[in-house]
Amino acid sequence: MARKWVTGFVIVCALGLAGCTASKRLAEIVIPGKAYMVKADAPTAGPPRDKALVYVMRPSGGPAVNRPFNSFQFWDRDQFIGLSQPRSYFAYLCAPGRHLFIGIAENKVAVEADLAPGKSYYILTVPQMGVAKARLAMIPVTQGSEYWDKVDALKQGLEFIVPVAERVQTWDAEKKAEVAGLVDFFEKDPEREKYMTYLAPTDGR
Repeated sequence: MARKWVTGFVIVCALGLAGCTASKRLAEIVIPGKAYMVKADAPTAGPPRDKALVYVMRPSGGPAVNRPFNSFQFWDRDQFIGLSQPRSYFAYLCAPGRHLFIGIAENKVAVEADLAPGKSYYILTVPQMGVAKARLAMIPVTQGSEYWDKVDALKQGLEFIVPVAERVQTWDAEKKAEVAGLVDFFEKDPEREKYMTYLAPTDGR
């Protein structure tokens, strides 16, 4: 009887450990935001005079669409930048000039931006209810728009995060071929206007 009890206990422990391992692996797959982005000290200075700075902010939280596994992919053409997560923001320092920022969730949207050197720009990512996961709206903060005077206050209530370089590089390499088709669509297809918004040089501050 004792042997049977010990054997059963060992089996239960083994199953428990296997379950923990499986849960951990599942978390890494289903909740990529926890592995790809980490908390950091927020920047206090603006961009250098020969660069532009883009803040990607997701101030919303609460409903199911804001769970971490509904993080939004953010690309500069076919270069993966990071994941936009609930109640957080990250910064992207880049060369001035034209950029095509693509957001990927259940849907795909883009911001066509013309960035001036030495200026900072803001893009809000807003979750919307989807079928299998959250959909995404990208709102560029333009002069005179609803959020123009609110970004500093919004930023104070958010956590600043940065991408983990090696994980970002892996994602970039694995997904680049898929994103190439989206770049082609947003640059050439007449239907693209339905899914695009814009940032002008004068929208920087």
